[in-house]
Amino acid sequence: MEYKLNDFHYNVPEQDLINDLKKVALKLGTTVLTSREYDEAGKYNSGTIHRRFKSWNKALEKAGLEPALSLNIPDKELFENVESVWISLGRQPTHREMKRPISKYSTYPYTRRFGTWRKALEAFIEFINSSNDVNHETDFIESEEIRLEPVQENEIIYKHKTKRIPSERLKVQVLMRDGNKCRLCGITLTGDDIHFDHILAWSKGGETVLENLQVLCSAHNLAKGNV
Repeated sequence: MEYKLNDFHYNVPEQDLINDLKKVALKLGTTVLTSREYDEAGKYNSGTIHRRFKSWNKALEKAGLEPALSLNIPDKELFENVESVWISLGRQPTHREMKRPISKYSTYPYTRRFGTWRKALEAFIEFINSSNDVNHETDFIESEEIRLEPVQENEIIYKHKTKRIPSERLKVQVLMRDGNKCRLCGITLTGDDIHFDHILAWSKGGETVLENLQVLCSAHNLAKGNV
């Protein structure tokens, strides 16, 4: 038997290291690759990659992968990311849509945390349905601004119990109820085209609650005004 020393990889081009990171991640079907997983399946050594890029997470970033720290993300941050994606799409996101730039995280930290993407969505729905919503806190500054405006004769000044702008959680609740279609013309909306309208205008005393919100396109929202 002939014994050989392990090869040194000091002069391997950075792109070769990056390509091998991508190759191993693809082989394992993951976007979050740990150094231990790489050492078991990679061509080079994780120590070589760490030295070249100064840190393992910087190497992952160069390869377009998620930092290993994403496994320790708090549930609340994962759910808030789903909120952002849901609002951007105007509907429930699919497994394939959870990727950059629309999503900060892939489904990997969700499936690691909850078992499957479906179970992650079920946990998200529990989060959405919880009663702790910042919209139910009085927006003191905004109410003060309304009271400081010149008062017309016979004008009614309303002191609101909710903030004027819907929270991300409340927006998702509206989209879950209405879908991403304008309630007046029925066209499908996404991203900035989705407008969350007060059915009874805020200036008329309408509160920012699910029952008083609806999805409108920009044209109908602007045409509606404060009616």
